[in-house]
Amino acid sequence: MGDIHISDDEIKDIEKILLPKSCYFPEDARKVIRCWKSSEVVACPGSGKTTVLLAKLKILAERMPFPNGTGVCVLSHTNVAVNEIKTKLNKYADKLMSYPNYVGTIQAFIDQYVTKPYLKNISTTSIQVVDDVTYANHFYNLIWSDKRKTSPYHKLRYFIKFQVENGSNKFSSQVNYIQNLYFDNDGLFVRGQNRAIAGKNSASVSQYIQAKESLLKEEGIITYSDAYKYATEAISNLSSEYTDLFAKRFQYVFVDEYQDCDLLQRQVLNKLFEKNKTCVFHIGDPDQAIYSSEDSKEIGWTPDEDCIEMLCSNRYGQEIADFLVNLRTGNREIKSSKGCLKYIPTLIVFNNDSRNKVIETFINVLNQYNLYDSNGVYKVVGLVKREELKGLKIGDYWDGFDSKQNIRNLNRYWNHIYMIANELEKGKLYSVEKEVRKILCKLFDFMEIMDSESDSKYTIISIRKILLDKYYDLYTNCLIKLSKMRDYNVDEINYAIVDLANEIIGKEIDETDVFSKIPSYYLDKSILKTDCKSQDNVIFDETYKRKIVFDTVHGCKGETHDATLYVETEKNRSSDIKRVLPYLGVGKLGKGADVERSRKCVYVGMSRPSKLLCLAVQESTYIKSKNAFSNWNIVNAGDNKM
Repeated sequence: MGDIHISDDEIKDIEKILLPKSCYFPEDARKVIRCWKSSEVVACPGSGKTTVLLAKLKILAERMPFPNGTGVCVLSHTNVAVNEIKTKLNKYADKLMSYPNYVGTIQAFIDQYVTKPYLKNISTTSIQVVDDVTYANHFYNLIWSDKRKTSPYHKLRYFIKFQVENGSNKFSSQVNYIQNLYFDNDGLFVRGQNRAIAGKNSASVSQYIQAKESLLKEEGIITYSDAYKYATEAISNLSSEYTDLFAKRFQYVFVDEYQDCDLLQRQVLNKLFEKNKTCVFHIGDPDQAIYSSEDSKEIGWTPDEDCIEMLCSNRYGQEIADFLVNLRTGNREIKSSKGCLKYIPTLIVFNNDSRNKVIETFINVLNQYNLYDSNGVYKVVGLVKREELKGLKIGDYWDGFDSKQNIRNLNRYWNHIYMIANELEKGKLYSVEKEVRKILCKLFDFMEIMDSESDSKYTIISIRKILLDKYYDLYTNCLIKLSKMRDYNVDEINYAIVDLANEIIGKEIDETDVFSKIPSYYLDKSILKTDCKSQDNVIFDETYKRKIVFDTVHGCKGETHDATLYVETEKNRSSDIKRVLPYLGVGKLGKGADVERSRKCVYVGMSRPSKLLCLAVQESTYIKSKNAFSNWNIVNAGDNKM
């Protein structure tokens, strides 16, 4: 694989392209940029790991094509890397996106190169990897398609019905219950319970397995988690062939946000890319691994002892850095490149009578620090949002908080219709066009209309070609019609989209009423909020035109805020802040998954602000905390003095 010599002048050129004026890579970042052997890179929040990855890609792009014909593979959980390359490395984008290189998601890579080829001989149709909700709907339709007692799924069907109606866990529907079912070697389990609900030799388990096999063979659908299981199965049978194949194609492999890979994903990736055959970089922060399910018992990523650390943060001042160190594994150091900013972290203490004044107090603190920017990002974040749970929740700090707001992000027809209305009102026609493509892409998927060029299902990107090449007039006329609407009526928008779908998709499949062939769950309007035009979970501060946005810790991961208020929440008879007090030197550290989960979530949530960090805690928590916040400003909710 050989080493690559990087001169100081080359790094200076990269800094001019990727960094703000008069900014430079710290020494730990330069160490990563100069490293060209398989390594694990542990990066603290705000360390600029994505920028460092882009720097390495620029260096490689300048040296392409490689003499041995190999390329570069960049994998992550989202397409952020693709967008960053197009935005910041535009000059090299075509080169980096072309064969033999690969830039995309881990899921797409595994699906395309491992799972789908392996399953070709099993399924009678093309393989589709779908989300759990979509899969559960197909599963439900399969087992209820024949309601007779002679149905091969009779016992499973009534087992599920009984569990929903009489089980200890409350589920809104059988589909919701199916979504949480899974099988392992000990039997059938439902997420949230530690013991099997049906033994591995039971009729229910046998019929469950039969149903999954039928969905694979007849409809070609599997879940995202199934994709990795089949990938593991494929690799176990053809391990050396896969590793040799990918070693010949990829000389350098980068896996970003490696901490968010579960055990199965890590096992698959490690088998595909052997470190002695390919130069492999695992990049991430194990303390930010917050996406594992609550009932998961698996051990997360533990970096090697000789890992490279990026300890310099460009996001926040040393005041916040010094606090975050307490929550890092091994108390790894964080050095702020900004030094001390004089934004002293602020603790807002409240009781039952003053809890409704916490947000008002946060706004007062912003004022006292002269944080008035109308374009600034000011967020209130917390861990627990579910209204049905006992204890303190995000919504208890503001009764306008909508814990179900994320339902609007589901890929459902009426979600897109309401979003089109919303974007039309804002005058964002480019967003309207994208929402229309999302609808058409899903309808093409339901009708099993494949992209003839790639022999795969359409994406919201690839579908643009057929729309512009084959249906240009129909498509553009629909967009023009939408743009001319005055009252943004959702029914009028719906009529326009139905007409468009019948014209385009109807011609593809010779069908006059396309929507009669669409699964009912995709068209279900009952779960939606009709008031899409109001901004949910936002308090608008009229005085200074500031938006105070409410969010969850999981929702704000990866973001940078001007100021963040982290609010204490409770679950399972304790709070996230009480559980982390031992890390701050107060009390004895507890055991269990809740403690570790609280540590990581508090760490992620409190590492978002670039300027001011605030924390709201109950009076009882403050008393218990003793001197844990002795270096903070302390203010009582409703008190304007600091």
